[in-house]
Order: sequence, then structure tokens, then C-alpha cells
Amino acid sequence: MKSSPYTLLCAAAVSGVLASCSASPPAVSRVPVSSPIGSHRSLSDQVFSEVNSYRAAKGKPALRRHSGLDRLAQQHCEYLAKTSGSYGIYGKSVSHIGFEGRALAAKQAYQITSLGENVVSSTNKSAQHLVKLWAGSKGHEQNMRSDWACTGIGTAVTPDGHVISAQIFGVSPSTSHRTMADRFSRQW
Repeated sequence: MKSSPYTLLCAAAVSGVLASCSASPPAVSRVPVSSPIGSHRSLSDQVFSEVNSYRAAKGKPALRRHSGLDRLAQQHCEYLAKTSGSYGIYGKSVSHIGFEGRALAAKQAYQITSLGENVVSSTNKSAQHLVKLWAGSKGHEQNMRSDWACTGIGTAVTPDGHVISAQIFGVSPSTSHRTMADRFSRQW
């Protein structure tokens, strides 16, 4: 069989991609969306439930879970767990570093037009405690009760036992003709 330079280039690219899939896992303890922690549900699932309970108490509708935002939040948590304690002059363990990249990824991959993010770290691995910490912070609390439609949640544990949780909130664009017409009429 004859191989053109293009075919050889494609074969090399495919084998490189496949080789990259076998990279060793990071040195942080993962608490992925599907693994149990504490009860039969994952910590991410518990945080999701707690945030929706908080929203219900504030008269807000429940958020729906978005698997793409889950991935972005989980990746951020794993990054924070690997680099914990290196943010700012006070050795903070969490940061919103890279938020612009996550916002761009959500817009391009999932057509999510507006994004917000909450991040927390604690030695207490209770979902209720994590949400309580967010509720005690003006900006984080505002995110929890704002008019978002969907959310993604990630969790990871640092080598020293702190749990890090990130929640990304999003709004997808409406495809309704009425909504689009209303948007155009407000602009003029």
C-alpha cells in the first residue's frame, strides 16, 4: 500500500494522541463526580443537592447539572489540589486562576454565554459545610441565588487532606424566536 505524506502525518498524529491518553494520573486524590464519599452519593452530587436546597429556600428554581461544566470544574479542582497553597501572599489554597479560559471553553464547546464560579477549600468534607462557607461570602452567595440555568461541580482532595470544591454556573443562549426578537427590540 502506498502512503502519501499526508497519510503518514495523520498516522503520526493519531498515534501521538493515543500515546497521550496513557499519561499517569496526577498526584492528587481525586473525588470524581461518580465516586462515593461519605454516603452513597459523591461529594459533588451532595454539593449539587445542597446548592439546590439553598436556592429553593431563597425561592429560586433548581439548577440542572451540565456534564461539560462538571468537567471544567473537576479539572480546576484537580489543578488547585496540585498547586494548593501557592496563591497570593497569604498562601491561599484556592483561586479563580484560569477563569477566563474556562469561560471561553464553555462558550465555544457548550454555547454557554454567561458564567460564574464559586471555589472553596476546607478540612471539613461535608457538602453542607462547603455550601455554608459559600453562603457566608457575599459574592459566592449571590452566585448561588442568581438566575443561572445550569451548573457543574468538581471536587478534589489535596495531599494534606483539604477538600476543594468548585461550582461553575452558566446560562445557555435561548433559541426561542420570541426571545431573540425581544433582545433585538431592546437593542434599538
